[in-house]
Amino acid sequence: MKIGLIYFGGQYNHLILKNVKYLGGNIETIDPSLPLEKVKEYDCLIFSGGPQSVKEELHRMGNSPLFVREVSVPKLGICLGHQLIAHVLGGVVDKASTPEFGLVRIKVEDHDTILNGVPSEFNAWESHNDEVKTPPPGFRVLASSETTRIQSMVNSDNSIFTVQFHPEVKHTEHGIQVLKNFLEVCKGR
Repeated sequence: MKIGLIYFGGQYNHLILKNVKYLGGNIETIDPSLPLEKVKEYDCLIFSGGPQSVKEELHRMGNSPLFVREVSVPKLGICLGHQLIAHVLGGVVDKASTPEFGLVRIKVEDHDTILNGVPSEFNAWESHNDEVKTPPPGFRVLASSETTRIQSMVNSDNSIFTVQFHPEVKHTEHGIQVLKNFLEVCKGR
């Protein structure tokens, strides 16, 4: 199983790599400008966080919109990756009414796959100015916070999972479980 981590300059990228390797995943960083045919060689994709805004700087994200649409493998979007997947697949992303930085209380509404085994409420690390306002067609909302209605969403038919929070950061309770759940989906392919 080969996992590609699309790197958008996020400050926690090394923690995604470290934790996925710790869980036994074979993961490597991918540049968003990599040709589509090369990305199709991966069994799963993780879209990392980063400082860009999909509303204003999508052009700086290379071929990653193609990776979202054209590569039929399980995908996990984290922070900016969550927003990218929503935007590319027809959801609405805009400035957050209340940007979240630091610890935020997450409320799980549906424990589908990616949130399997986590409690109904937990603390998670956030770092975002934008947020997903409306999920794309075919997606269900799994979790929210007091100020962000869509903290996690899923398209089960296509094995696409997203989280606004950072599961890779030690301050996120049960973040390792979220990554482990994604790896289980990848192994099941």
